[in-house]
Amino acid sequence: MELVLVRHGVAEDAGPATGGRDEPRRLTPDGATRMRAAAEGLLTLGLHPDFVLTSPLVRCAETARILCDTLGGEPIEDDRLRPGMGLAELAEALAEQPAAAGRVLVCGHQPDLSEVTSDLLGGGRIEFRKGAAVVVEVRELRPGGAFLRAAYPPAALRQLGR
Repeated sequence: MELVLVRHGVAEDAGPATGGRDEPRRLTPDGATRMRAAAEGLLTLGLHPDFVLTSPLVRCAETARILCDTLGGEPIEDDRLRPGMGLAELAEALAEQPAAAGRVLVCGHQPDLSEVTSDLLGGGRIEFRKGAAVVVEVRELRPGGAFLRAAYPPAALRQLGR
């Protein structure tokens, strides 16, 4: 299985508009625009997912919707992908999806995505800026069970989408 791990786009700060809470933070207008351009970059790369899993937090759900509008599919919200997700939670969420899926896009948060990627690769550090994507080929959903295919900073994805 190929996993395309994407960090949500630029979101508003947890301030008065969100009551100081993290969960209701939305993408900023600029964050949504940048994410649409990054989605075009993923399209240029031919990274069409068989399905899309996302954290239910607003900024991730909005990011996943933008990605699906460009790449196809419908986002599937999963509480296990909330902040604090580890490899075990991701594996549980994936186990409930079609076994024949060849490519799965996962929209999540930091530092979770870096930690899950590091676990899958058996070590190392991957930077996930907002709107970045990392592609890993998974042989087994366990530590060291995957290898890195590509890492795309958000600016590179936006450039590819032009």
